Amino acid sequence: MTKEELLTELKQETYAALKPSPIDGIGVFAVCDIPKGCQTVFSKNTGGWIQLSFAEAEQLPAHSRAFIETYYLYDAEHYFIPDHGCKVMDMASYLNHSNTPNLISVLDGAYFETTRDIKEGEELFIDYGEIADGLDDYR
Repeated sequence: MTKEELLTELKQETYAALKPSPIDGIGVFAVCDIPKGCQTVFSKNTGGWIQLSFAEAEQLPAHSRAFIETYYLYDAEHYFIPDHGCKVMDMASYLNHSNTPNLISVLDGAYFETTRDIKEGEELFIDYGEIADGLDDYR
């Protein structure tokens, strides 16, 4: 990212911050209103995903397994770990779960999208068990 791109992001695309959550631990909260359909809540171009099967995760030490189970998305068979590893945390890793989320995760584009308008101060949620192959899964 260039300095100019960073300044543009800070001026026009800074939407969320980490705060204590009444739901669980730390959560992600809107620092301004976020429109429905927004795809730039979190960092862009952060890389891809490495699929780690549940069986592979079971072979890891307990502390690593707990870390993966706490901070990363999953589907019916795999966890999705950022290809840059686990030592740098994206704010999206702090999203709490809801059965009525206001964000969806779309893997084929590796981004999150808001499903409705979100008001300043509102906590952002995702359904941990739902990862879309494409937006058609949610429309």
